[in-house]
Amino acid sequence: MGEKKVKIEKSKEKEVKEKKKSSLDVKKLKNYFNKNTFLGITLVGMVVLVLIYVFVFLDYQEKTAEVQAANEELSKSLKELEEYFNNMEKYQTEISEYKMAVSDIMSEYPADAREEDIIMLAVQMQERNAITYESISMDESEMLYYIPADEIAAADIEGFSDELVFVKKRGTYLNTTNYDNLKGCIAQIYDSDNRIGIEEILYSKNESDGTLDGNIVLSFYSAKGTDKEYKVPDIAKYLSGTDDLFRTDKVAASGYEPEGDGEGDENADETDEGQEGQETR
Repeated sequence: MGEKKVKIEKSKEKEVKEKKKSSLDVKKLKNYFNKNTFLGITLVGMVVLVLIYVFVFLDYQEKTAEVQAANEELSKSLKELEEYFNNMEKYQTEISEYKMAVSDIMSEYPADAREEDIIMLAVQMQERNAITYESISMDESEMLYYIPADEIAAADIEGFSDELVFVKKRGTYLNTTNYDNLKGCIAQIYDSDNRIGIEEILYSKNESDGTLDGNIVLSFYSAKGTDKEYKVPDIAKYLSGTDDLFRTDKVAASGYEPEGDGEGDENADETDEGQEGQETR
């Protein structure tokens, strides 16, 4: 009996020890798992924070910078618009003045410049000045400047709706005259209704009779696209069918010298009457 009690007590002690040992192992295991779980959660949390920083915070910063830049641009635009609004009356007055200035300038440009204008100027200069022509040459029209129709419409100037084209046509007058009559020709050119620019005046003195031989190069400017219409020169008062269009037989470099006496003038009058009603060439 005594031995059995000892065995039973030993077995109980052993069981208690095993239970204690097993209980200690469970605690260690729990502590181990708790530590690893905490580290795992910490790592996951750090990863999440990094992702949030990269994909959310940095993107937010970038968007914020873009919004701030846009706000700065809008602020500048707003200030400009406020300035325009505050000075609107002044701007409208200036725009009106500019439109009037453009209209005044364009009023000096004819709708077109043609060969007959160049010839007519030669005839008109010969009517008032002693000048004889060796030749008159004309170049093709040259486009100088073009303004599209949409820009013309945006300008909103009365009398301008289509495209605007500035054109130049050059005429060269090879002639003989003298100094006083040359000055008269130049004055007549500037007084012309056409828009004319003098490109060149080149003369040399003829030592035999003191006249000037040379040429005048003129540019006839016009603007196509305005509400103007081309005005055909009035040639009704000039004889038609004459062999000498410029009547050089009645003009000398030193002054007018009509041929014949009064009787010759009567013949000339008869010629004028006989040629009335003829078509001009």
